[in-house]
Amino acid sequence: MSSNASVSTGLPLTLAASGVLGLCFAVGVPGNIAVLVVLARWLKGGRFTPRLMMSLAVSDLLTLLPLPVWIWALLNGWVFGLVLCKIFSYVIYWNIYCSVLCVTSLSVQRYLQVLHSQKWAKLRQKDQQVLVTAMWFLSATLASYVLIQRSVLRDDAGTLHCRQHYSSDTEKVTTLLLETLVLFGLPFPLMVFFYCRLHQGVHHATFIRSHRMTNLVSRIVVAFFIFWLPIHVNNVLLAAAVLLGRDGLLRFAQAGGNMAGALTFINSCVNPLLYAFSAHALRQHTPGSESA
Repeated sequence: MSSNASVSTGLPLTLAASGVLGLCFAVGVPGNIAVLVVLARWLKGGRFTPRLMMSLAVSDLLTLLPLPVWIWALLNGWVFGLVLCKIFSYVIYWNIYCSVLCVTSLSVQRYLQVLHSQKWAKLRQKDQQVLVTAMWFLSATLASYVLIQRSVLRDDAGTLHCRQHYSSDTEKVTTLLLETLVLFGLPFPLMVFFYCRLHQGVHHATFIRSHRMTNLVSRIVVAFFIFWLPIHVNNVLLAAAVLLGRDGLLRFAQAGGNMAGALTFINSCVNPLLYAFSAHALRQHTPGSESA
């Protein structure tokens, strides 16, 4: 994450990352807008699963909207000043944290709703709205360090870049490892645990619509793993290179940072496709079909 899509480490990888980001913007923005329109039309009952899915679509959309700025910065350097550097970076990180919380919450919520429906039914709609709102505020808080660390720096070629600026190697390693822990190390094991328990329970369930919606949530979790694993592996390599003083490993991790960062944006494009393939399950979550 901290290497970000704004760090230029070589023309071929920069062009490849720019192409991926451009494709993400072209596909993901209209895709997530379509998801929001469909969810708003089909799911007006104030149910929690649709609320989480709409929050995920909103966070994915807000993650993708600034991509033209980052593509320009990749190819031409950062020319938008320090304030916009901090604001655009914060928006990206805020919505990334929110997306991770949404995916994690979907796994936990589906487990409770399907296998412990009586306990889940005790949670009022007002309480559900509070949980969604709290998730957005928590994401905003978790991303706040970006406002401090982001800066506009000049590389050896004289090109300006909007990227993380660390006061010491200790701060850099701590930031990299905490990002990996909060964005992957903690949420993914939770997702796997509740996914496995849910899959085991739904396998014996008689309600087909619950099984279909559970499959949708499971696909979202799998997509999260596939597209987020590379950037966190890259973060660990960066941290190890700094701690061990391995310049070769550091250059290798920095070179792959652009592409690994670009892959995370693909996740925001894939989710609308998953919704589209699961349209039948979404239709069955119209008001009155299930107490989601």
